[in-house]
Amino acid sequence: MRRPGPPRSWTLRTRLVVAILALSAVELILANVVGGALLRGYLVDKVDQQLSAASTAVARVVAVLGDRSFSQFPVETFTKRLDGAYRVYLYSTDGALIYPKTADADDPALPTYPELMARGGQLFDVPAKDGSSPWRVIGQPIPDRGMVLIANSLRPILDTQSKLNIIQAGVSAAVLLLLGAVAAVVVRLGLGPLTRMEQAAARIAQGDFAHRVPSPYPRTETGRLGVAMNVMLDRVEHEIAARRASEARLRQFLADASHELRTPLTSVRGFAELYRHGGSPPGPELDEAMRRIEDEATRMGLLVEDLLTLAAIDEERPLDRRPVDLLEIAADTIRDARARVPDRRIKLMPYGQGPLGPVIVPGDDARLRQVVTNLVTNALTHTPDEAAITVRVGTGDSAAVVEVADTGPGIPEQEAPHVFERLYRAGRGRSRADGGAGLGLSIVAAIVRAHDGRVELDNGPEGATFRILLPL
Repeated sequence: MRRPGPPRSWTLRTRLVVAILALSAVELILANVVGGALLRGYLVDKVDQQLSAASTAVARVVAVLGDRSFSQFPVETFTKRLDGAYRVYLYSTDGALIYPKTADADDPALPTYPELMARGGQLFDVPAKDGSSPWRVIGQPIPDRGMVLIANSLRPILDTQSKLNIIQAGVSAAVLLLLGAVAAVVVRLGLGPLTRMEQAAARIAQGDFAHRVPSPYPRTETGRLGVAMNVMLDRVEHEIAARRASEARLRQFLADASHELRTPLTSVRGFAELYRHGGSPPGPELDEAMRRIEDEATRMGLLVEDLLTLAAIDEERPLDRRPVDLLEIAADTIRDARARVPDRRIKLMPYGQGPLGPVIVPGDDARLRQVVTNLVTNALTHTPDEAAITVRVGTGDSAAVVEVADTGPGIPEQEAPHVFERLYRAGRGRSRADGGAGLGLSIVAAIVRAHDGRVELDNGPEGATFRILLPL
């Protein structure tokens, strides 16, 4: 047979049932003790009332005797009229016991006559001569005659109390057994939600993160616990999904970065092997091979620089924040763009209705120049030569705004949500000569987020507009 462990190892259900039974047992014991004491007090009071009435009756009988001898007191007739186990004792004035002449073993052990006279008409208890049930005694002094002592045995009261204790013990045991069974059922029902939560937690631990804890009564403690667990599970599931998505994006990012680096490396290695095998003798062919190697190396360098920029932003390195004028940055970017592609139409305009003026924000000048440069370069690269590019600078809705808009064909609708993803290039089939590695816009988004701002895209068939909003 398995021995029960220490209370600390008990289940919550066992602890609750044991606690209920222990409290109920204490309550029953207290109720029985108090009830027995009250019953004993009540019965003793009844005996006291009877003894007091008998004492009064003695006084009346003595008055009827008149001058006749005290020994002629009708003891037997008097005791027959009393209910219960009474004893009557007559004492003369000198303390001699007149009645009864003989004594039984269970008679009360009475004190001496002087002590009886000192007690007067008071009620008191004395033990039996054989040590059995005590007696309740009252003495009635009779002037010039002696004393009449009346005693009543408390055995009936003790017998009643003993039987009552046996009945109470049996009833209490039955009540505790019934209460234990009911408590076990009630506790099992009450802990049902916790049991279901335990089962749900086991399923979740096995990988079923979509499972939820049933909480049909949200106003109860277990219901609120279930709601809290479901909220926590929603967050955990969301975080797990986000982590998986992040890992998937990281794997895709590494694959795309490897692919982007492998292409120029292949070209460099191919031209180097061609030269080593004598396929590019000195002259125009060698010059072209060296130019191609330089171009591919430059492209690899730009790609590595972009990757390092994103890594630095991801690590949340502190920015060199200083007051920066966005209008100055936009003007310098437009001048550089016009120097590179003088045939393109690029103009600077105010954002909103106000005139052009300085727009000062706290930020990293080099990073913000990179943002505007990437947006203008992106517009120049992905729009036809006849498309116009407009850069707007101003303030709106308590934020500084830089807007780069073009009149090109816009971004395909299915590709617009992905333009800020790393290494994503609209039109995967397009030659790399038509665009970069797909890091420009992701760098823009990362730098703007680092400045506590946001970037928006308005896209349509009349062109695309990238809007940067930065806190003033």
